[in-house]
Amino acid sequence: MSTVYRRLSEIPVPTGAQFMNDVVQINSSIRDNGRDIKRSLTTSIFLGANSVSNTPTVVPGDVVASISAPAESVCFPRRAVLLETPEKERHLEIWVGNVLEASKEVTEAHGSFYSDEFFSAFSFSLSESAFMYVAEAEEPEHASEKFKFTPPLGEAFGGKKTPAIFIFRWETSVLSSQTSLARVSPILPRDHPILFGQPVFSCLDNDTIYATGYEYTRDGRLLGPKWCYNRPTGIWKIKLQSTLEQKDDTVPVKLTPGDLSCRSPRIYHEASGTAKLFWLSCASGGPHAGTFSLHSLDLGASEPASEALVDTVWEPRESDGFPGLYLDANLPTSPFLARPGKPFLIFSSNWGCRTTVVSVSTLDGTVKDLTPDSDGKLFSWTMLATDGVARFICSRSTPTIPPEIVLGQMDAAGEVSWRVIYTPYILPSLQTALSNLTYSVISIPGRGKTQTVVVRPSHPEDSAPPCLQFIHGGPHGAVTTAFAPSTASFALEGYTVSLPNYSGSIGFGEKSVRALLGNCGDLDVQDCIATVRHLVDLGIAVQGKGKQFVMGGSHGGFLAAHLISQFPEVFTAAFIRNPVIFTDAFSSDIPDWYFNEWNIEYPIYSSPQGFPSNTDNKRALPPRWTPAKSQETFASAPIAYVDSVTAHVLLHLGGSDLRVTPAQGVEYYHALKGNARNRRPEQEIEMYWFEKEGHSLDGVKANRIVWETSHDWLNKYCA
Repeated sequence: MSTVYRRLSEIPVPTGAQFMNDVVQINSSIRDNGRDIKRSLTTSIFLGANSVSNTPTVVPGDVVASISAPAESVCFPRRAVLLETPEKERHLEIWVGNVLEASKEVTEAHGSFYSDEFFSAFSFSLSESAFMYVAEAEEPEHASEKFKFTPPLGEAFGGKKTPAIFIFRWETSVLSSQTSLARVSPILPRDHPILFGQPVFSCLDNDTIYATGYEYTRDGRLLGPKWCYNRPTGIWKIKLQSTLEQKDDTVPVKLTPGDLSCRSPRIYHEASGTAKLFWLSCASGGPHAGTFSLHSLDLGASEPASEALVDTVWEPRESDGFPGLYLDANLPTSPFLARPGKPFLIFSSNWGCRTTVVSVSTLDGTVKDLTPDSDGKLFSWTMLATDGVARFICSRSTPTIPPEIVLGQMDAAGEVSWRVIYTPYILPSLQTALSNLTYSVISIPGRGKTQTVVVRPSHPEDSAPPCLQFIHGGPHGAVTTAFAPSTASFALEGYTVSLPNYSGSIGFGEKSVRALLGNCGDLDVQDCIATVRHLVDLGIAVQGKGKQFVMGGSHGGFLAAHLISQFPEVFTAAFIRNPVIFTDAFSSDIPDWYFNEWNIEYPIYSSPQGFPSNTDNKRALPPRWTPAKSQETFASAPIAYVDSVTAHVLLHLGGSDLRVTPAQGVEYYHALKGNARNRRPEQEIEMYWFEKEGHSLDGVKANRIVWETSHDWLNKYCA
């Protein structure tokens, strides 16, 4: 069965797309279990009238990013290619069709390119003679400066500290090869540093860009942005003063208020010259992920004023169940469709236990689900790209159908027709096995919005197969009906897999998200055990030795540890990854998490709208964690109940985890080992340590070992 998991985990996962006339290029990520590396796959698909053809190409590992110019360049589209070799040589290339128009080695100009979802951006200017990207700023020249402390960006950023915006310009004449590279250097007060990222060029002039600004807290912290959307961030307008010979000097102005966390600027413009800026926001502070709002600003207005196109939704709408917007970090790079007189934004968003593709009118904010579940297959969708006019590319999957590529075409009335244009190859025997699985979404009575996605064999060999509760982290994350190799592999082994969305999960309205604040270790635990009991009542699962198991990571590990201690008679074994075991806010890149989730005030504000001319800054000094707070929250920590654990426990820890210090898992391991009160001689406690892995344990080798050891642990103790 290890072979089955390897096969499923190597199925390409679409990550982006680009239109070029009647060709669409799909970018995918592949886990290469043979070489223990992640690779990129580029598939070019020709869109004929009634048929498609495709050519897959494995992209060399040194390509960081490859991005096309805007869709208007239809004859010979420009493409920027960023390359970084294993020896840390960095190159930037501009191609027109198959001709290299300009290039530059930028190894000495800056550090590594950024390709993350929080700071990176790849943007061509309107004239297509400039290209903008984000890279790590060059190190200080003086040796002493290199040792001055600068807060790192936190989990998943590999020690990066200082993202900087760079603009590459070139002459398009064949008689000139003149190029320049300049760093955008915003002029800000010395005591108010801001890290800028996600830049986009204005479409109204060549001297303006818009960017997301990340600010430090008043005590000098940079709160980790990964998976956290409540940071002190805002949208900034930056004026450039630049020529090919002169370095950029900039004066930024903040466009958004200090109590909203804003990011992901995107610009829509029409041939008439009108232009609007769009961005996402959520409340600063509070839950690290929640319901987003969508805002717009008319850039051509004499006195521009922003408006909320789609505001926070507290309860799902009665008319269509719309629960609000829950995007995966950002708006797509190309989210617009320009239907006659009706421009739309198109993107995917969590909607209950699915992700759907929604359209939002740029005129009045009307939201429409373009992918309703009309056939009962419960597809989860991801929008990848639009052609800017009427076509858009999505991927979709279910727990038993790996990601396939679908072309959407919107007509003048706003109706969409769909066509599957690419399906990954899967061994016929494996395809047959997947088709013999069944899945459903089950609501849990009396537990608010709690639902669980259940995946299991259609005809199990065991009339009552063991049930595995697979609990997501966050806590403000969510499980969807998207394909997951680990879930499918466990189900193919004959297990029933239950993936609950407990209170606090996104996709069910902001009221449900915030219901968990101050109730961690209670409300979420009760939702999860109620899920176990309801599946037993339905006859999907049974209780008894070797029949109930639980696994989870981060906050899911927190819940798994609670469940095996508060309900020791229910669970036979557990597998726990990088768990939160204590409620003390120490040694984390997101100390605010411990305050906010336990409903202890941790004020987060960015600089005020109009800054730097507006200096009315409400930023409060963040509180410190005290022994009194530790005592107050101790009862909700898994460590408080460790003496009650009788289950067999397998731990997986990342030695480089910056989000939840691995010391928490280590202490839990020793506490379990030393449990003299209840530990049975046959109880097994084991731990695996991945020195160079972070919070996600997402390295190819680590990910595979986590699954294989969990699989063996499960088989060892199942009835």
